[in-house]
Amino acid sequence: MAEDEAVLKTPGFAWRVSLSIVVVMGWLAFLILWVTFYAAAFTLIENSVIVLVSLLIVGAILGASWASWGIKYGRTCGRQK
Repeated sequence: MAEDEAVLKTPGFAWRVSLSIVVVMGWLAFLILWVTFYAAAFTLIENSVIVLVSLLIVGAILGASWASWGIKYGRTCGRQK
């Protein structure tokens, strides 16, 4: 339990969690708006590419923010056996 609390108290953890929530909710809102208003004008392949590219963008944003935290605090907060 103490190890879990140590992770929660590391600097930068809270804003990364908030960023993750905002980015995922924004991506879902984008997908809903895309399917509702714009998808009919494109083919299935074009729509698939747009969804995949948007997913890559989300992954890049989240990966960059969490990688820097993991490099800094991963070893100190990780479970060592």
